[in-house]
Amino acid sequence: MSAVREALEALGHPQGALPEPRLLADLFVRFQAQVPLRSAPDGRAEDHLSAWLEDGAGLCGEARTAAFAALAVQAGFAIGPARARGAAGDVRTLLLAEDGRLLLDVSFPLPAPVPLEPLARELATGYGALSVRSGSDGPELHLETRGEERLLYRVDPGPGAASAGTTNEPPGEPGLFRLLDDRLLRWKGGVLEVSDAWSRLRIPFPTSDDGGLEALFGPVSPPEEERRATANPPTLAVYLGSEVLPEAIRALLAGPESFARTLPEAWAATAVEVRADGYSWVVREAEEPLRTERVRVVPDGLVIEAEGPLALFRSRTLRLEPRPEGTRLRLLGVLRDPVPPRGLPEGTRRRLVFELANELLALDRVAAGG
Repeated sequence: MSAVREALEALGHPQGALPEPRLLADLFVRFQAQVPLRSAPDGRAEDHLSAWLEDGAGLCGEARTAAFAALAVQAGFAIGPARARGAAGDVRTLLLAEDGRLLLDVSFPLPAPVPLEPLARELATGYGALSVRSGSDGPELHLETRGEERLLYRVDPGPGAASAGTTNEPPGEPGLFRLLDDRLLRWKGGVLEVSDAWSRLRIPFPTSDDGGLEALFGPVSPPEEERRATANPPTLAVYLGSEVLPEAIRALLAGPESFARTLPEAWAATAVEVRADGYSWVVREAEEPLRTERVRVVPDGLVIEAEGPLALFRSRTLRLEPRPEGTRLRLLGVLRDPVPPRGLPEGTRRRLVFELANELLALDRVAAGG
């Protein structure tokens, strides 16, 4: 049996089944979930699929696209290559099915095929919302995530293989990469990054713990030069798109009276002291002190240093980034406590995201007059 047939069987595709559209979608979803998105040496599609079957090796770029195309053709699906051009002018190869009405791009972490006819208005993913819009040069795939929207690429309406210079690399070098239902995991250069539609967690994660990496990404072989972890502290950034203009939010941040309105209802700012660069206070719930904070006002936001039993972050930095319809809010927290050697439990990560997201939501609500 060829490696292509074996891979189809390993991915759960029914042997001898008619090429129904739902089966192509199932094959795409399983391929994206089970075949790691990572660099691979040059070789034929069958060689790459053999390496995946034997030791869990991954694929990215053109090799990944060619491997999935081989699987789809073997299963009897009518599928062909097309070109797409990114916002920076980079050209990539993707696959079209159903006479060009269905987009299949396995070199980007798409969780499912994307309809081009009718246009997909919004597809929820673990890292943001995808949508397809009609452009002058063909359909455009957009991604809205972490408070901003960007064009991923434009699809050439005419089928055909991409020209020389094509690159199907995902944004940035892939390193080790894993797509889950509600988040993305990426490891590179001793840093583990966990991102979803609202946040991005970065923590040092050295490859001296091969078992930890294998638990997250399967069999791995990181380059020797990337085996040291970064010396940077663990950080968590949470993002929000606001319709309020930056000037209005800056005015709210400038004084303790207005900024204190963003605290939870049962909390109060006490022992307020105005300083040359900002202010400080003690945050209490009833008579219980929760944390002491020193707030430094900067031109594009705030820097908050905190101490106390509920100071989950040593510091929090709020940045205001103008956007056409308002402001993109970014709150970056430096974690107070050491991170376990194999990273944060998912429940802990979600709780920390919730804490920072609530701060941004309260700020947006107060700034909007709520």
